Amino acid sequence: MITRSPDLLQSVIPTVVDETRDWQTQLAGAIRDPRDLLARLGLDERWLPGASQGHALFEIRVPEAYLARMRPNDPHDPLLRQVLPVSAETDSVTGFVSDPLEEAAHTPRRGLIHKYHGRVLLIGSPTCAINCRYCFRRHFPYAENSPSRAQWEETLAYLRHDPSIQEAILSGGDPLASSDKRLAWLVERLAEIMHLRRLRIHTRLPVVIPDRVDDALLAWLK
Repeated sequence: MITRSPDLLQSVIPTVVDETRDWQTQLAGAIRDPRDLLARLGLDERWLPGASQGHALFEIRVPEAYLARMRPNDPHDPLLRQVLPVSAETDSVTGFVSDPLEEAAHTPRRGLIHKYHGRVLLIGSPTCAINCRYCFRRHFPYAENSPSRAQWEETLAYLRHDPSIQEAILSGGDPLASSDKRLAWLVERLAEIMHLRRLRIHTRLPVVIPDRVDDALLAWLK
């Protein structure tokens, strides 16, 4: 099993030191109201109707650490445009579908997407730190794919019984939105499956909440 070097992670990810607010508190305290987001950035409320319409379909989520990197008074700031809803999201466009990757037909177990030969994707968490407006899983049935530990055992059994599977991807949502204890347990169980050669982690949390890279995370990565 291959993981990224913890030392490399520490060297490339900026650290935001805030001993009064751990990463879980920052995640829970993310901005979830488009009016608040516009006000914090000093943006005109003419953007509010479109933001509210898009928010009604897929709520905004913006952590303070990510907000701090945006340019105030700039509605075209690229970081803002990733998370600011617009009215165009309510348009009905011919050819657009709610499951563009056709993943719904490839979920043989809870929390498991097996679409490609030799590779599986595991829903490590149904939650993200930010809700990207271009998210291709905004309609994914996370309620049906958030396994309990007993249900994870069924998924692990599925992996054990298919020696063609060599790569597992922790995704979501964002897997690092889960607790380190839960992730460490899952990774340890994956490590017991001898034909698994690679573990990949699809995450943006170290970028949008840098304090997520803490001693507990580095411990189970190591």
